Amino acid sequence: MKNLLLTALLTLTATASAQSTYRILAPATTGGGYDTLARNLAKTLDVTRLAPNAAVYNVPGEGGVVGLREFVKLRGDEHQLVVFGLTTIAAMQTSKDGGVSLRDLTPVARLVNDYEVLIVPASSPYRTLGDLTAAFKSNPNLRFGGASVASAGHLFTGNVLQASGGNVRTLKWVPSSGNLQGIKAMLAGELDVVSSSYGVAEDDIKAGRVRALALSAPERIPGINVPTAREQGVDAELVNWRGVFAPAGLDAAGRASLNSVVGRLARSKEWRALLVQEKQNSFYQPGVSFAYFLDREELRIKALLRDLGLTK
Repeated sequence: MKNLLLTALLTLTATASAQSTYRILAPATTGGGYDTLARNLAKTLDVTRLAPNAAVYNVPGEGGVVGLREFVKLRGDEHQLVVFGLTTIAAMQTSKDGGVSLRDLTPVARLVNDYEVLIVPASSPYRTLGDLTAAFKSNPNLRFGGASVASAGHLFTGNVLQASGGNVRTLKWVPSSGNLQGIKAMLAGELDVVSSSYGVAEDDIKAGRVRALALSAPERIPGINVPTAREQGVDAELVNWRGVFAPAGLDAAGRASLNSVVGRLARSKEWRALLVQEKQNSFYQPGVSFAYFLDREELRIKALLRDLGLTK
């Protein structure tokens, strides 16, 4: 009898352990922002013992849409997670094949914020944001670039130029495989202006190789000595946020359990220390509030894409 009870107890323990294991999709290649966030999630779930042995896997393509097309088929499974952000919301709108929307997902939490920065070479004649926007009005052939078409950098650039009275339909955006590649192209004379995530551009800014003209944050960020666009009279801002989602169709118990785990993770000292180490800006916004934010954010991104002529 004791052996039977022991066997049953071990079975229940193993089952509970298996049920607490998450699979986390990073819908991008290894080494990028989505992959880093997914692996930070898995690491923190493990070290805090909230859910040990979480597994990360990558399915890149179309700004995250390829991976999401498969992910949404996992309806109702609260142990399946995916991380993505603003760029993938835009990719959902520009994807030719479509097939996925926010209605196919359960928002769990917004976890980090990142900010774009408009930069020019140190030798550039554009010393202020006003210099740049005035130059664009007189010379729409200026070469802007950064990451992909419809990336956060592309959207922020369009937002700035439009808010300052420019015709964004004439914006010439030269995409690169990433922000770092865009900066290298600019320093090689192939671009005039780059919009990059601040974290990627920070070393070049501090070394004096590039000049930072404007940060995309809504207000000045402590520790970042770059004025915002709004400080300079241009009503433009963009937060390159990233969050975590589950499939649609979760039951009440599954949703409550997942919200509890992610909430405890986001408030843990291990998570905060990891983000500081990797120069990530922590911003915890739980499910209900996050869902409300997404409703407004999706509308804003759709409008920016239309203004840029990327969608109808």
